[in-house]
Amino acid sequence: MTLDVLLDEGSFSEMGQNAGFGTIDGRPVCVYYFKGVFEGCSTEVVDLALKTGIPLITIFDCEGIKISHSTLANLANLFSRISIASGVIPRISIILGNCHGAFCYAETDFVIATKDCKLSVVMPDIIKLVTGKDAEVDGIKHARTENIHFIAESDEEAMMLARRLLSYLPLNNMEDPPIAETSDEPSRQTEQIANIIPEDPHKVYNVKDVITAVVDDGDFLEVQSDFAQNAVVGFGRFDGVTVGIVANNPMIYAGCLDLNSVKKITRFVRFCDAFNIPIVTFVDTPGYLPDNQQELSGLPYYATKLMQAYAEATVPLITIILRKAYGAAYIAMGSKFVGADIVYAYPNAEFAVTDIDTDVRLLHGELSEEERKKKLEEYRRWEANANRALERRHIDAIIDPKWTRSKIINALRMLETKRRKLPPKKHDT
Repeated sequence: MTLDVLLDEGSFSEMGQNAGFGTIDGRPVCVYYFKGVFEGCSTEVVDLALKTGIPLITIFDCEGIKISHSTLANLANLFSRISIASGVIPRISIILGNCHGAFCYAETDFVIATKDCKLSVVMPDIIKLVTGKDAEVDGIKHARTENIHFIAESDEEAMMLARRLLSYLPLNNMEDPPIAETSDEPSRQTEQIANIIPEDPHKVYNVKDVITAVVDDGDFLEVQSDFAQNAVVGFGRFDGVTVGIVANNPMIYAGCLDLNSVKKITRFVRFCDAFNIPIVTFVDTPGYLPDNQQELSGLPYYATKLMQAYAEATVPLITIILRKAYGAAYIAMGSKFVGADIVYAYPNAEFAVTDIDTDVRLLHGELSEEERKKKLEEYRRWEANANRALERRHIDAIIDPKWTRSKIINALRMLETKRRKLPPKKHDT
């Protein structure tokens, strides 16, 4: 049975129909299981999870919902209870097989789906009836959107992913994440980073190589790896402490932020802040993606939401400028201006209002090629470098890449007692 893989052996206790509680690595969780046609349910187990402050895992293998008003009312009630749990307890959905109609999985923090699953809000036959096209509802396609966070090859792998994910998370918003044992030395040098990041700012590299170089034992759990790949988010540990990691990835769009990457980062930062998980941000971005459709699709609105997510975060915020820190995208990516506690920069990091070429063009107008190269060299030497950023107090220190891991760990230790109160309000608008 699937629950035998998810939960510790012999720990499951039933609680009404398709529900119960158990433990994962000795820590309590509540579980819901929907199979077949959804005909309604009790929210008792959701209420138990809220009352006791323990994670809620909902498993779906659902062909659709029964056509009745009472079923619809039950589904709405379940939505309501799961919504109230937002930011209070971690909520994980696991989709096995099909999940049509009963789409309350979308209301949870993380969705794990098997690659062959089928899921949709509207029943596939209705989609085809109305549009004349087959519904594109398989898990692989959904993983390329913001709907799915993890794709698993099998039911068993989906359960193991849920166990691994929970190992990084606290039971509720009043606790800190668990501390893991590690043999990885806090002072371990990361000399390989100098070989990962090219000196030429126009050459690309995979930022995941930097992340795995600095976290404990190279263990990084990436979230939404198939969606908005110009941004990387996920969980790692530093000296056993869980952190949320955010990074630009120059491999895709040169690390530009676009609408989808902004949504992805914002949601992740909000989650980490809600559950007392420090955030480490690695910055290498030439700015926002210049594209009219991006602008018309809501990029200005969502870009401000990214800044707001960082600005309102009360957890420790540590930022490393790897290379490019250009324009408003740099500002939004956990800069000093939006509340970062500690900002480090590598010696070759570059800072610009737009980008270095454009800054020079705007400052000096049309130039000959020889004059342009001269002005670019001067701008890099006197204005756009890490030393000038340090003088302006836009960063706290310039660090050698080989000390990245130890610098992050020391900063996390110093920020353990961070306390910050926001102005009282009902909620964001």
